[in-house]
Amino acid sequence: MPTNTWSARGHLESLGVDHATLTHKDAVTFSYSLHGWQLSPATPAGAPPIAARVWLFAALNTRGGYRAPESPGHPADLEDGGAPVDSVVLMALIQRHFLREPAAGWEDGALAAALGLDHEDFARAQRVLDQLLTLPARNPRPAPLGPHWWER
Repeated sequence: MPTNTWSARGHLESLGVDHATLTHKDAVTFSYSLHGWQLSPATPAGAPPIAARVWLFAALNTRGGYRAPESPGHPADLEDGGAPVDSVVLMALIQRHFLREPAAGWEDGALAAALGLDHEDFARAQRVLDQLLTLPARNPRPAPLGPHWWER
């Protein structure tokens, strides 16, 4: 199992995953998660913005397990050219992804209203999550209710 920057980055590169902007820790976390190792994403206070695709993929791989960032409102970078989003958006999307029964209030607009955030942030983050679901994960974690069940 790769344990250093070169081998983790080499693994990501072999899969066509862009790793140039990832920190050493994020590159290793992403590589390990793709190998099927379960690493619960965690973010200490004062850390730089979360690399959303790494955090989301790690949370997918643990079937929704994560530790909330120590600092409320910790920013997450979606790497889409837009402003960072509140990390609570990532947590809400992971929770929605793994719901086992349909429930009202999980569409983007309802989540945004309940959490006092911009509704577009949820759509932007969902695009990141959707992209991650196309990666060759050793243990794929599809949504129990199917993709985008809340839009039906």
